Amino acid sequence: MRELSVYYCSKCGYYAYFQLPKNAFCRHCDIALTRLDMSQRDFTNLSYEARDRLITLKMIEAAPTLAKRITAPEKLYQQRKLVGALTQQVIEMDAEIKKLNETLGWMHATIWDELRKKQTLKEEIQRLKALLAEASAKEA
Repeated sequence: MRELSVYYCSKCGYYAYFQLPKNAFCRHCDIALTRLDMSQRDFTNLSYEARDRLITLKMIEAAPTLAKRITAPEKLYQQRKLVGALTQQVIEMDAEIKKLNETLGWMHATIWDELRKKQTLKEEIQRLKALLAEASAKEA
């Protein structure tokens, strides 16, 4: 007679004892159960808490996506934290852009004022040259 083996569902954690692997199906998920590398006697000697811990560890090893689903809330929190940091950075950059635009406006106004003064001085020089030429012509 074959000894009982421990089988567990890697999806839901259900476990049961079977002699033949062909009978080992999860009655909840309707998938084949995975054999646990432990005798039935050793498994039953464990406390219920130790059994649950062992099955949980085996489930995590078997399905890395389960670990991803368990850590998803933490990753979501990290994403929210990142979005918050980026939002703050955008606010700071907007303030810097506003300051730079004000500086640019001031510089633009100053440059146009200086150009107007230069043009006025050029016109004044042209007028003075014309007057000087007239005065020289009268003297000659």
